[in-house]
Amino acid sequence: MSPQSRGRKRKKARVRGGGAPGGPDALVAQMARDVMRDLESGGDALDAELRVSELWGGWWGQGHGLVDPEVVLGEGLVAHVARRKRVGAVALLRVVAVLGTDAQRERAAAAADELVGRGAREPGWAATLGTERVGAVWAYGDVFGDQTTVLLVVEREDRGHGLVVLVDHTLGGIVKDAFVTPDPDGALADIRTLGTDPSVTLREITPEEAAAMLVPAFAATDRAASAGLDLPADEQFAASRALALARVRLLPAPPPVPVPVPLTAAERATAVAEFLASEPARDLPAAARGCAERLVEFGNTVDPARPLRVGPGMLDRFLDETLNEGPELTDDEFDALPATVRAWAEWAGRRMELPEAVMDELRDTADDMACSIGRPGDAEPVPADVADAYLAGLDFDDVRAEDLPDVLERRMFAVPAVGTRIGSEEFPFLDPSDPDDRGMLIEGEHPEYHEALADPGTDTVGGVNPRMHIAMHEIIANQLWDDDPPEVWQAARRLLATGMDRHEVLHTIGGVLTKHLWGALRGQPTDPARYVEEIDRLGRPEPGYATVTPLRRKR
Repeated sequence: MSPQSRGRKRKKARVRGGGAPGGPDALVAQMARDVMRDLESGGDALDAELRVSELWGGWWGQGHGLVDPEVVLGEGLVAHVARRKRVGAVALLRVVAVLGTDAQRERAAAAADELVGRGAREPGWAATLGTERVGAVWAYGDVFGDQTTVLLVVEREDRGHGLVVLVDHTLGGIVKDAFVTPDPDGALADIRTLGTDPSVTLREITPEEAAAMLVPAFAATDRAASAGLDLPADEQFAASRALALARVRLLPAPPPVPVPVPLTAAERATAVAEFLASEPARDLPAAARGCAERLVEFGNTVDPARPLRVGPGMLDRFLDETLNEGPELTDDEFDALPATVRAWAEWAGRRMELPEAVMDELRDTADDMACSIGRPGDAEPVPADVADAYLAGLDFDDVRAEDLPDVLERRMFAVPAVGTRIGSEEFPFLDPSDPDDRGMLIEGEHPEYHEALADPGTDTVGGVNPRMHIAMHEIIANQLWDDDPPEVWQAARRLLATGMDRHEVLHTIGGVLTKHLWGALRGQPTDPARYVEEIDRLGRPEPGYATVTPLRRKR
């Protein structure tokens, strides 16, 4: 999600002269000239705030040792422009008096007053600064508790706007994205459409509740940046941060929040015992105990207030840390890990009383993650018959050698396995290039529908028509296999880049496809061009709101 533009184009920050003779003073002088010229070129208060916030974001998190860029560059800019008797200097100081640090705000306000007292002209929009107030506040997120997005509707004399902030609770409650939208009503209308999705929660909250979430979230993000950690925030987050913080400061002081008390050793042991005694864990091997202990300890560390909650983000981070960073698993524990993850998702999801439709989503996600578990070097050479199947039908006179990796990636994304199990029957090798075999492989990916598909009298499972669902997957797999239309694979790659896993990508594309299929089934004329157009919009930044997605797996 990129906050760049989002309905309002901003001038690109020009931070030049870093290596020029004169060091920081020359850099400050260059930045001052650039930003004053931009602020004098027109626009309103929000344009000015966006411009200055982007400039301030250029050095956020860049402190090294004893050098604090907020002092050297931020306060240096205030001191520099305080000597310039021009409207651009007053404009910059007025904005810094809203967006800056405590010291910067105090010095900028005093310097602006002094310049005006000496005859410098105020920008026309300056009087609207400080008239902001927060109106309605909305929060939406996934029912698992992995992420929450907050929309602050900000009212101001000149024009209202909105602040959208995405908080990731699986990463210590840091801010992953924040941006300003000039159309809060449109943003609210967009997020209200999510209210029918059982996997999404949406509610209006009080400013106090917003403060209780956002104030510590920004503080946690700043601490992580100061520690030099590689934040998974949106690449444009820094540019919006100063303006976002200024809007968060409009909220009332957050009420005291009790520090979560982690589970004791006895409570952790009890949780492990309850899980292992549950029906989902009934057939787990003895080594699953070690995996379960790691799951409980992980939740206790990452989210001590809710240590036993489960969600795609929590499972993703657990597996990432367990497989790549934590103490090495024993061979028996490693072999037991996939089944333990599936059973944990089932047990913890039921414990959270998640709706059945959401449980289906969680089961699919846990299964995808469990199937992706593998030791480095575990991969075996691809058998010749498998390689031939994925390359079947290609005209090698028309395919460049350098394009073959993408062809293989696309087809293996469409059909990632050549063997499957349907009900009690094993199919060790099916040809993914054969449409019938491809359909069986897709059916094998959906064990939750096997019983219903075998019973002609069963129409729905959990409100889903299993035959339509499988047909949707087959159509998308066929489009990906043939790269027709090519926009489907292009959209899939964009969606993968946002952090979605394969199943989520297919369902996102399927959402568009299903709409067009329903129209065709009802006798409405088909519109292939419209389908391609809607597919081509998937995964592209949209104005108005941030989507809630799990982290991309690195395994």
